[in-house]
Amino acid sequence: MSKPTYQDLYHLLLKHGQIEKSADEYLALVAKDLSLSEEDLSERYPSGEAIIRNRVRWAIHYLRRAHLLDKPSRGQYVITDSGAEFLKTHPGPFNNNDLAQFPEFKEFRKQSVVEGAPELEPVSAVLSELTPIERLELASSELNDDLQRELLERILDQTPAFFERLVVMLLSKMGYGSEGTLAKAIGKSGDGGIDGVIHQDKLGLDVVYIQAKRYEQQNQISRPDLQAFVGSLAGHQSTKGVFVTTSYFSKPALEYLKTIQTRIVPIDGKRLVELMIEHEVGTRVAHTFKVNKIDEDFFLD
Repeated sequence: MSKPTYQDLYHLLLKHGQIEKSADEYLALVAKDLSLSEEDLSERYPSGEAIIRNRVRWAIHYLRRAHLLDKPSRGQYVITDSGAEFLKTHPGPFNNNDLAQFPEFKEFRKQSVVEGAPELEPVSAVLSELTPIERLELASSELNDDLQRELLERILDQTPAFFERLVVMLLSKMGYGSEGTLAKAIGKSGDGGIDGVIHQDKLGLDVVYIQAKRYEQQNQISRPDLQAFVGSLAGHQSTKGVFVTTSYFSKPALEYLKTIQTRIVPIDGKRLVELMIEHEVGTRVAHTFKVNKIDEDFFLD
């Protein structure tokens, strides 16, 4: 049989979603339902990733965006109440057009369509207007957006201490501090509002202090939060700090930073995951595509 698309897998995943399962457990059940052979399951993309396994994971990802599947614990997925109701009215195969009835999924898909395209225009019609390079760029952008969302979700699943270590590791990867012992997470109560420290020189004369706030994305960092951090820096006789959060900074908070002499760099959730991807902290390169073109100079007579 031909390989199922990720949309072909939607109804099967919901059918098996009554009990929490990992993506690989769903894969085994789907393979049994579709009578997929070991040869089918072993087929891989040029990058080396198994094709069916990849499609199961993308199907789970999209069902979660429609809130039909949930992730109650790390690496485990289960059907939601909305998913159970939807399955009653859609017991057979369904696709993205059916999921478009859910505002969350519709909003998610809008972010993957070319800016300015009609909201309900099929994605295939939009893509047909693009050059091959533009289609690659669009696909890369969609993958990157999905990765950013997943990174934030993973961070919020972790402890505050893990987040503090992550921030210090990221800043070290960015070149702040020297390799070795010059960057550390304090990770203890009573730290005076300081969660980490980076020594810019080996003698520790130039110090940058870090505050790391693992907040839900809708909880903003306000001006009083930054004022408290400035006070903590003053207590350490420092004028340099980095304030990192998984959420965002309010406008008054950012305006406040322009009025003080203390140098504080704010990094919100969006910028945080962008930097993590750029410096491969918690991420790694999964696919590399090389696109060749004609060397015009070669053909000059």
